[in-house]
Formats: sequence, C-alpha cells, structure tokens
Amino acid sequence: MGDSWVQLRPDDAARLAGVSVKTVYHWINGTKTPSPQVQQLMEIRAGGLFPWQGWEGWRMLPETGRMVAPNGYSFMPGELAWWSLEKALRAELQRENAALRVQVQTLRAQIQEQAANNLLTFPKAKKNRA
Repeated sequence: MGDSWVQLRPDDAARLAGVSVKTVYHWINGTKTPSPQVQQLMEIRAGGLFPWQGWEGWRMLPETGRMVAPNGYSFMPGELAWWSLEKALRAELQRENAALRVQVQTLRAQIQEQAANNLLTFPKAKKNRA
C-alpha cells in the first residue's frame, strides 16, 4: 500500500476510519500506523483503486463518485441499475426457453406416436444448399 490516503483531509480520514482526528495526525506524523484494513479502505477512497481480484483497471473518482472501467467509460450508480434488470430478464428468458424445449419435446413425441399408430408419413423437409 502506498500513502495516497494522505490526500484525504484529516477529518475525512478520521470519519472514514472511525477514529479521532488526533489519531489521523499520529498516522501522518508516523508515530502510529493504521491497520492494514483501514489503510486499504483509505487507499480505495483516496486513490479510487479497487484492490480486489477481477477489478484490475477499474477505479472510482472520489470527487464525483463515478466508477471508471478500464476502457475509460465511466458510470454513476443510476446508470448501472440496468445491469441487475438485464440479469433478471436473462434468467427469466432462460427459464422460458427451458420450458419451451420441454413442450417441443413432448409435442414431437406425440406426433411420432400418432404417426406410428396411424401409419402416417410426413414429407421430409428439403435442405437448402448454398
């Protein structure tokens, strides 16, 4: 961890870490050291970087709260709400697709059974040749 958290104002760092402003000044002067968890939290807040696996290249702009993707596109929370909606819609479509597959299999079996009982034949579909 670097010291980018020192870019925070002491009162902001104290509020974020849940400590007194006096403790923050001890950290700044080097007489005390914040815990690794507190230091990481302040690094994220001050530097805007996400230290977790899978979030490489993503960052947060502390001034605006915008999340920035590795490709440079940035988003506000409201602009990301559609992701959860898209995920829910995809799950619903997958359930409907699975139900329709079962229905198609059932109908095919019924057609085959009727064809066998009635000795009906169906013309084979012609294949398109390119």
